Amino acid sequence: MRIISAIVVLVATAFSCSAQTLKITKSAGDLSHAILIHPNINYSFTNSPLGYGSIQEFPKNAYRASFVFKEEKNTVWFIMPIGANGCLTFEISPKSEGDDFDWMIYKYSHKLAKEITKDIARPVRSNISRTDPAVSGKTGMKEGYQNSYAVPGPGRSFSKPLDVKKGDTLAFVIDNIYHNGSGFSFKSSLSNQIPLTAKLSGKIISSSTKKPLAGKVICEDDSTGIQLSETVANSSGNYIISVPINRPINIIAKHGGYLFATEDVELNQKIDTVNFNLDPVIAGNKAILFNIHFAPNKDLILPNSYPDISRLIEFLKAYPDYDIRIIGHTNSNPFTEQGYLQRLSFFRATAVKKRLIASGIKEDRLSCMGKGGKQPLTTSKVQKEAMKNLRVEIELQSREEEEVVQK
Repeated sequence: MRIISAIVVLVATAFSCSAQTLKITKSAGDLSHAILIHPNINYSFTNSPLGYGSIQEFPKNAYRASFVFKEEKNTVWFIMPIGANGCLTFEISPKSEGDDFDWMIYKYSHKLAKEITKDIARPVRSNISRTDPAVSGKTGMKEGYQNSYAVPGPGRSFSKPLDVKKGDTLAFVIDNIYHNGSGFSFKSSLSNQIPLTAKLSGKIISSSTKKPLAGKVICEDDSTGIQLSETVANSSGNYIISVPINRPINIIAKHGGYLFATEDVELNQKIDTVNFNLDPVIAGNKAILFNIHFAPNKDLILPNSYPDISRLIEFLKAYPDYDIRIIGHTNSNPFTEQGYLQRLSFFRATAVKKRLIASGIKEDRLSCMGKGGKQPLTTSKVQKEAMKNLRVEIELQSREEEEVVQK
């Protein structure tokens, strides 16, 4: 049985996937300039689409099928890659009840634009029903509904969920029939179909008082960031959680008022153990985020990083008296020019900063630093261990202390 001492990462708050705040540009009215979105991430759009981009993919045509737009008016396109098998639901919530959002979903391929132009593309789901004030104009795909489509006029505001497979890509087109809308939120959920056939157990204690903590424990899929299961430790700090076997996962433990901790785990047996020692939040602490991942040799943040980024956003919103320094680290590859690694690590830290700013965190609370491969956590040649050197660290700074120093 393997006992792991977890690594402290961030402060515990009630987990929810923080909204990514974005603005819709006119170009996003075209499929060729669709906005990239991901399942299980909440998006808030500060404006509604106005116009249809440079191409009206759905010009007025009264003879189209009843479940397809008769005319494209004020549209935005989204592209959603699917990283795991599952069942997809989503909800559009208008910020103004005067807006009326219709939508269609297509399976994306490089031929889709031409097929739409020829009126031969068929949406896998759509809802063009008249807005219903009883549900505040909300629409989407929701459990409990059996209809794949909803045609114009009075009808159901929601259509049934969509079963998706890993490797699928979906194209969403959303149309507001009214001009100058007030924006909307887009919330999707991809429930997993990953078998949870193993058990992980352990104990959560306070590192300062050595007392048990009845904290929450969450299991996330490492490759997609999708939450697979969660549980709460009992009053003795003991927990048991269902997890998959032979699949990389992230285990997170948190308790109110304490830094949360995370551990990368891959079980190769039916039962295993991970213990957590949670630290209270203290100015000057460094938090290690192993699960912010980037494309190789790039500063492009990968979708499975969003849960950790969301937790960071929640921390900054819950603790406005703290600023942070975002520190990027790479490996210490002796065959790579060290200046390049330092620049890459700085650009990656800056990419995290930009994501936080886009989510409403003030820029003056954030600073960046790149360390390259100068501060490795391990010299192990085992790839799984060596990967821990590729990380982002967050150094907590008290705003009050900084103000005293400046004075």
